[in-house]
Amino acid sequence: MRPLRRLLAVLFAAAAGGGLAALAPPAALDGAAGDGAAALRALAAPGGFETPHVALVLLDETSVADPRLESTPRALMSPVWATLAETALASGAVSVGFDFIFAFDAAAFRIGEEAPLARHDDAFLQLLRREGRAGRLAIGRSAALAPARRFALMAGGASLAHVDIETEPDGVVRRVRTAFLTVEGGLAPTLSGALTGAAAAPQTLNIIPPAPLDSLPAARLADVLACAEEPGGAAALSAFFGGRVVLVGGALPGEDRFRAPDRFFPVQEAAPEAEGGPCALAPPPVRGPGGDLPGVFLHAAAADAVLSGWAPAPTAPAVDAALAALFAALAALAGLRLAPARAAAAAGGLAVLGFAGAAAALEAGVLAPAARPGLAALLGFGIGWAGRLLLLDRRARALRDSFSRYLAPSLVDRMLSQERLPALEGEPREVTVMFADLSGFTALSEKVNSGELEATVLTATVNAYLSIIAAEVERSGGYVDKFIGDAVMALWNAPVEAPDHARAAVRAAVAIRELVPAAGRRDRARNLPAFAVKIGVNAGPAIVGNVGTETRMNYTAIGDAVNLAARLEGLCSTFGTEIVLGPGVAAASAEDFDMLEIAPIRVKGRREPASVFTPLAKGSEPARIAAFAAALALWRTARFGEARAAWEALTEGAWPGAGAAAAMARFAREAEAGPPPPPDWDGAVTMTAK
Repeated sequence: MRPLRRLLAVLFAAAAGGGLAALAPPAALDGAAGDGAAALRALAAPGGFETPHVALVLLDETSVADPRLESTPRALMSPVWATLAETALASGAVSVGFDFIFAFDAAAFRIGEEAPLARHDDAFLQLLRREGRAGRLAIGRSAALAPARRFALMAGGASLAHVDIETEPDGVVRRVRTAFLTVEGGLAPTLSGALTGAAAAPQTLNIIPPAPLDSLPAARLADVLACAEEPGGAAALSAFFGGRVVLVGGALPGEDRFRAPDRFFPVQEAAPEAEGGPCALAPPPVRGPGGDLPGVFLHAAAADAVLSGWAPAPTAPAVDAALAALFAALAALAGLRLAPARAAAAAGGLAVLGFAGAAAALEAGVLAPAARPGLAALLGFGIGWAGRLLLLDRRARALRDSFSRYLAPSLVDRMLSQERLPALEGEPREVTVMFADLSGFTALSEKVNSGELEATVLTATVNAYLSIIAAEVERSGGYVDKFIGDAVMALWNAPVEAPDHARAAVRAAVAIRELVPAAGRRDRARNLPAFAVKIGVNAGPAIVGNVGTETRMNYTAIGDAVNLAARLEGLCSTFGTEIVLGPGVAAASAEDFDMLEIAPIRVKGRREPASVFTPLAKGSEPARIAAFAAALALWRTARFGEARAAWEALTEGAWPGAGAAAAMARFAREAEAGPPPPPDWDGAVTMTAK
């Protein structure tokens, strides 16, 4: 039941975290994902605005440069607007709204005591009074700027509409209101609310269009004015304005521009200018280089959403939280139960599913969160993977604690990374092997038998010396393969690869040669048992792996290189030196130490001889090393008497090679007294015992 409780705890934590994350997602990410879902919807189900209920008339650069308008300042265009509004309403427009703030009253312009433009705005003011009170004409205002007094009085409260546009934190307009609540508790309509009557029941519309907003019917102001003068223009104007809400606004570069949720929609090819003169009413290009649009398009989108009903309704917060919790729990389950790559792929798949689901929901008129399921899945994956790591870490620590007492920590780590127990298998590898044996153990064991020494004291002392050896082995990157009574077998380059493993092993051996005698001096000063050490080091190919049975095994190395290392350790007593090295490790460590070649040795069980060495401090005995090498050259040429004399001379004085010189002098003396060597004699000293 405990694993089940852990599983349920992780899933509950993921679901709770995902649900909470859904209530407060990063606004920019959530908005951008929603825009992407809208683009996916438009790509998968292209249809556009089926029956647009709005039309736009735009004051663009072409219109400003038109002969009818080029000499008229924009502040004095009220007669033009009056003509446009009368034309639109006469052509069947439902209502007309101006995305302009008429802040300048021409009657206020004076030259001395005269007001030459006192009646300039009368036509528009009269139209505004008549049609504004009928709910068929609206002009703009903002929170900071109101129209001139006469324009405001003629429009009245219902036809004086706010044109302010609110952007999301990422600068994109995704929502447009139909009315604002005033300080006095009343309603201040927006342009779309005033033109559609939606201000009476204020709402916030989600402007997530089914097609690019600049695909709404639009025409240049100059073309509309020109078409009205054409003999057959009435039919074209009726087709353009009939039954629609008309919004008039600016489309000049750099003025009143916003980014809309259609910014990711597939780029549409610019439509060629339609033939047929001004009454073709071709839409002008309005989208800026950054995908922005004139603000009047957002008012038009809101009005069309009210009249056509395409504004999607957002899902309830409880539904968002439940959906995110489900995605988080599924991703957490994947992170907890699957391998990392598969779990990450599952979390990514859930994110894609949430995104695609949001696009499909838009087609059904529902605004579902597009980023929140993905974020919740990511959070759930993190929680599930963290739970997996915690569970694996507990198992790993328990397994490591159990096995590290018997196996190399590196081998335990490899076993844990593979998530399987070791198998009986081996691999060929170049390794360096050390055998280190404590000298004096037999004599101390006899003291234990006679009662002169307590067994616990001997055991503690042996363990202390073995700890010195093991610490140096591990410090140099080696692996303590096994303890054989009072001896240690160590490996380098297995089970973990180690560069310069032969040099590392020799440095460890030299460090042990210095530390063990120092520990012995301290112990003898305290009347405790003390040990010396004998070390053999060899390098060569071996088979490394797990050796044993299915129920009990040991990671070790086997092969000729291992056997020779064990024989070299036994040669320490023969040659009176603490360390004996094989030829490979001696050559690899020649830069670190001066190598004293003792002799070519043929050990028991091997046919081929091998030269053995002992390491000396760099530059410590150059003359004696040269003299020893000269004696060895005499030995190889069977000049035993001369070799003996040379080695006997090298036994004098306290230097590390004195013991080896004495041993070789003895071998030379025996060879000198014996029969002549055979013709195929190779100069090797043959060992008859292990």
